[in-house]
Amino acid sequence: MSQVGKVVRWAAPFAITLAALAWVFQRVDFQIVAEQITPGAFGILVPTLLVFGIVALFLEAECLSQLLPATREALDRGTAARIKAASYPLALVHYAIGAGTLAVLLSRRTGRSVADAAGIVGLISLFDIGIQLMMLAIGVTALGTSAPAMRGGVAIGLMAAIVLGFLALRTRTSLGPLDRIRELSVFDAARTTPAAKLLLLGSLRLLFALVFVSLIGVCCSAFGIEVPWTFLLAAVPLLIVVAMIPSVAGLGTGQIAFVSIFSRYGNEETLLACSLAFSAGLIILRAGMGLLFAREFTREAFVAARERTDDAAGRTP
Repeated sequence: MSQVGKVVRWAAPFAITLAALAWVFQRVDFQIVAEQITPGAFGILVPTLLVFGIVALFLEAECLSQLLPATREALDRGTAARIKAASYPLALVHYAIGAGTLAVLLSRRTGRSVADAAGIVGLISLFDIGIQLMMLAIGVTALGTSAPAMRGGVAIGLMAAIVLGFLALRTRTSLGPLDRIRELSVFDAARTTPAAKLLLLGSLRLLFALVFVSLIGVCCSAFGIEVPWTFLLAAVPLLIVVAMIPSVAGLGTGQIAFVSIFSRYGNEETLLACSLAFSAGLIILRAGMGLLFAREFTREAFVAARERTDDAAGRTP
């Protein structure tokens, strides 16, 4: 990729965020939005975000530590938590960048190839996609109109495609020319992880998804926005899809989506205040956790320097 291409790729999220925020604030009175962000709302949102941060990091670490024994190199939960937290700031720029960073850190901690580590991260992401599609199907079907039911059918179809692809990776039946693709190291985790581990991973990712849905529900309640649980199940996957658009932690694009999706439950100013407070809180939380464990990026250098110092001290008469 040319230097110009690299600059464009890194600048795009910031440009999209600024353009989306500018469009949002042209539609609403910012003073009214600011008035909605009260101490009472913060009193609910801040502790909820802190609890979410701890629970989410524990679940993420558990998923990583459970998968690594299946691939022959154990990873303790403390190390898994640190490297996951270290990847948070780059994930704020874009989910794919954060996933790539996590794969690199995972490779460095376990001695596995980056492709193998990417396969582990990708397996977790595959479960996340499937669970989000399941939530979307359940949520939109429960809403009871023909259009949501149709979207629920699409979600079920996509989920079935993921399941069939996953089974194709694990079957021992020859797939002809596709066998070479199936045997790539990036698919090792999907092919070799025992079924019991997969069930546990699915349960952990489902719990993670429900915790995130609950976080958004509590955030809405803090601003007096009462949203039915079934609607949240349908709405949160849509918000996550929008968050995949290159932007800084979904800022701007996330606000447009939030106001549009939840428009039936509140006015634009209140919805925008809720969305901005939620996004800002999540950014501060994850950026802070990332800075706290930023040393994970240079841990090997510190270890190597310490070993050289110890060797030198051992040779000193």
